[in-house]
Amino acid sequence: MVADIRSMAMLAVLTSALCACTVMQLKKDVEQDEARVVGKEGELKTEEARQAQLRGEIARLQEDLSNRQVSLDDLQSRLAQLLRANANTPDVTQEQRALKQRREVKLKAHQKELVKIQQSDETITEKKKKLEHLKEEIRKSLNLLMHS
Repeated sequence: MVADIRSMAMLAVLTSALCACTVMQLKKDVEQDEARVVGKEGELKTEEARQAQLRGEIARLQEDLSNRQVSLDDLQSRLAQLLRANANTPDVTQEQRALKQRREVKLKAHQKELVKIQQSDETITEKKKKLEHLKEEIRKSLNLLMHS
């Protein structure tokens, strides 16, 4: 009888210890999950900041193209800057990769067109006319890219 009571008492102690271990492990798992969430939130804020910066650069270029004269060199520099900013944006999802690739293709096409204008043997007036047309095309492209 005493052995049965001891066995039951030992079983109760072991059960309590097992429950305590389970609770401690669950607490540890929750803490690890919370740490991962905090890390992911930080990554999300960084990504959102990069996206906002890229949208800001695109908006500034659109405004400059609309409001003032932009030289060929300045335009080339701004397109290169946008390409670098686009290259630095992460592309985790398929949609992000597609958008990033569309931006890159458009920006590189505009760069090539700009180089053609720079290297052409046309008169300054013809170059200015083509540059104005290119600026309008870039404005349209940037507008589409910002809203896609």
